Amino acid sequence: MLLVTIFGAGCSMKKMTTKTIGKVATEGMVAVESEQDLEFARESIPPLIKTLEVLRYGDKKDRRTLVLLARAYGTYTFGFIEEEILKGPEGSKERAAAIATAELFYRRGKEYGIAALIADSGFRRTFSGHFMDFKQAVSRMGKGYVPALFWTAFNWANWMNLNRDDPAAIVNIPKVQAMVDRVIELDPDFYYGSAHALKGVLAISRPKALGGDPATAKDELDCAMMIAPGYLMTKVLFAQYYARGTNDAPLFRSSLADVLAADPGELTDQRLANELAQRRAKLLLKQEEKLF
Repeated sequence: MLLVTIFGAGCSMKKMTTKTIGKVATEGMVAVESEQDLEFARESIPPLIKTLEVLRYGDKKDRRTLVLLARAYGTYTFGFIEEEILKGPEGSKERAAAIATAELFYRRGKEYGIAALIADSGFRRTFSGHFMDFKQAVSRMGKGYVPALFWTAFNWANWMNLNRDDPAAIVNIPKVQAMVDRVIELDPDFYYGSAHALKGVLAISRPKALGGDPATAKDELDCAMMIAPGYLMTKVLFAQYYARGTNDAPLFRSSLADVLAADPGELTDQRLANELAQRRAKLLLKQEEKLF
C-alpha cells in the first residue's frame, strides 16, 4: 500500500505523502529506541530502514527522511553490528563479515547524511573542496542542520574507525571534527550530549601527531556524562576508549561496573541504548585481559 500510495501519485502528492509518513516513521524510531527487548528491537529496525528508503523515492531531497535514515543506520550498526565485531575472534570469518557489514551500513548512513546537508547549495559547492571552504560552509549552518551534521559525523567517524589504517579515510578527520564542533556550538545537549562524546572518542582514538589528546577526550566525555548521566552508553565509551586508551585497567573496570549497577529504565526514551550499554559492558569486562 505504501508503494502504491507513493508511486501512484503525482509529484506534489508524492512529496506530501513522504512528509506525512516520514513523521510516522520518526515516531516509530522513538518507539524502537524505547524498547527494552534487544532481539525484538534488532528485528524491528531493518524493516523500518527499508520503509524509509522507499519513502525517499517519493521525495529524494526530504531532509527529515534522509536524516532519519542516517540515524537509523548509525544507531543500528553501532548498537548491534559493532557488538558482533567485539565478539568475533581476531581473524575469524564471523568478525570479518561483521566488519564488512558495519563498513557498508556506516557508509550508507554517511551518504544519507551528506544528502541531507547538500540540500544547502553553499554546502553542495564546498563539500568536496578545500577544508577551509568546507569549514566556513559548516560554520554558516544554523540549528536546523544539527541532526544532519551530527548523524553524518557519527557515521563517518565510525566508518573511519574501521579504516584507521587507510590514509585516504583518515584524511577527512578534520571535516568530521568541524561538523562535531558546529553541533556543540549550536546545541551542546543534542542527543544526550553525544557530540561531546564523539569529540572525546575522536580525541583519544588518534595519535598525537594527528590531533589526539587524552585530556580533551576526558573533558568531552565527562561533559557528555554530566549532560545526560542516565545515558549509559557514554559511560561505556569512556571505558572502552578513554580508560583503554590511557591503559587504566582499574578505571575501565570501575566505569563498566557503574554501568551494570545503573537502572537502564531511568531514561525511558533510550531504554534500548541503555540495555545495549549494559550488554556491551559485560562483553568488555570478559575481554579485559585481551584488551589490556
